[in-house]
Amino acid sequence: MTKLKTLLLLPLLVLIAFFVFLLLPPKLPFSPLSSPLPSHSTPLSSYTVLGFLPYWNLKKLSSDSLPALTSLAYFALQLDESGNLVSHLNPREEEPGYTNYKRMTKCLDPSLSPCPFPSLILTFVSEDSPALSSLLDSPSARQTAIHTILSLITESQSIGVNIDFEPLGSPPPSTRQNFTLFIQELATELMPRHLHLSVSIYPSAASRLRLWDLSALAPSVDQFVVMTYDYTLPGDDKTGPNAPLRGAGYLFEHDVLTNLAEISKLIPPSIILLGIPLYGYEWKVNDSTKYVATSSRGAVASLARIQELINTNSLEILWDRTTLTPYAIRRENGVVVSQIYYENLDSIKLKLELVKSAGLGGIAFWALGYEGSNPSLWSLISSLNPN
Repeated sequence: MTKLKTLLLLPLLVLIAFFVFLLLPPKLPFSPLSSPLPSHSTPLSSYTVLGFLPYWNLKKLSSDSLPALTSLAYFALQLDESGNLVSHLNPREEEPGYTNYKRMTKCLDPSLSPCPFPSLILTFVSEDSPALSSLLDSPSARQTAIHTILSLITESQSIGVNIDFEPLGSPPPSTRQNFTLFIQELATELMPRHLHLSVSIYPSAASRLRLWDLSALAPSVDQFVVMTYDYTLPGDDKTGPNAPLRGAGYLFEHDVLTNLAEISKLIPPSIILLGIPLYGYEWKVNDSTKYVATSSRGAVASLARIQELINTNSLEILWDRTTLTPYAIRRENGVVVSQIYYENLDSIKLKLELVKSAGLGGIAFWALGYEGSNPSLWSLISSLNPN
């Protein structure tokens, strides 16, 4: 009788295990960056938690996020082709990044109000691609840019800078070499002052000819922010994940694990910050199939918007086991109207596990203000530095 009960119970247990397998996010798979770790990739005792705050989200910054951050990067101040700060769009209109920078520096002035921000970093971008080439290729423009950066660091009482130069396509070798020279020249001024220097890079920086010569830059840079998002773009011809942990070679050309493995061959993992998006993309479709073809351009879907849709019970939340990311089907009156690919607590937790197992230096969020009211998120992030 006992044997019969066991035989009857076994199919039920298998069925339960199958549904658990389908519904629960899987553990992080083995990868080139997980066990066994290289000797220089031991987990750190503390991690950087960097939050980028774009000027257009300044009023959306949540106080819930601040205790979880180790530093906050204001985005962004523009440099023109001569290395000067772009303060005006025209004689009557200030450049909005500069306008909001001034608002932040007022907050940083103790005589006006106590500063609520963690250690402040200023992000610098180029005015456009032609201006970037002109700036980098001119020794005098590079020196002017360095002087501009140092002046604004002093004025804002910031702890350092993030350089986020993103030229389109593959730059000529001379521009690539001059960018390395610029970073080396900038580091020469920052290091004696104990000021921080980070550089933002594309996740494909080690697999394609990009602006960043990682091996040459590493001795001068404190941290590299790897922008591991936008793997599927709004204009792509099919829906897909924003930051897939895996899937390269099967459905996508790249994924986070593959890109980090490539990058870590050129620079120490301990100076890599893993980019985590607080947004996704939504495409109008009439099909619930994964990676379905699109007929129109997608739109940014912040985590705040996604939570609003969840609260109205208009989303079916699903889990993509191929990429280890969530996605959602949106319906109106029972009819599929869109798909959203994004990040949630489960996928972010997997990325935090990757940071620890791979000995990375920490994480960087793009962008603060997109998460809405989300105390659970910041509680999860705080677990990265429990002390």
